[in-house]
Amino acid sequence: MDPVRHTYRCRLSATWGTGAPEGLTMWPGTGGEDDVLGLLMEEAYAGTIDEQLGDNTDGAVEIANWREFVADEACSRIARTLDGETVGASLVGRWQGTVFIAYVITLPAWKRRGVGAAVLAASLRALRDAGDEQVEATITEGNESSERLFARLGFRRVEGA
Repeated sequence: MDPVRHTYRCRLSATWGTGAPEGLTMWPGTGGEDDVLGLLMEEAYAGTIDEQLGDNTDGAVEIANWREFVADEACSRIARTLDGETVGASLVGRWQGTVFIAYVITLPAWKRRGVGAAVLAASLRALRDAGDEQVEATITEGNESSERLFARLGFRRVEGA
């Protein structure tokens, strides 16, 4: 049985923090890091409600599909440590006129340090600056940490979606 997912929406008129947690830098998701993002995704989702990553457990396949079909690289953000380790990402997609957050992923050792909030906020700022007015996300029912993160940044569940 497929997991139940709910749609959340955010108006892009809010303000979000301006930077990354100390010791991290933010980069657009403009290519060259797909292998790293695939491994990050596998580690981040292992043992969670979203472990199947769509229809599989192969992060490289998920990243390749995102990049080929829906990627908005300019508004996606990747968090790296000062020595270049990728520890989180917010990957934005566009499909049939809808802008959405495809993935927010954080390396398990970096969870609860503000990385997810920082990459998501950076993507939201980039979307607002690009002229977008709203963004959607789909969250698996029971993924409480994602529900809290998205709610904190202004997303609200869309009833009946």
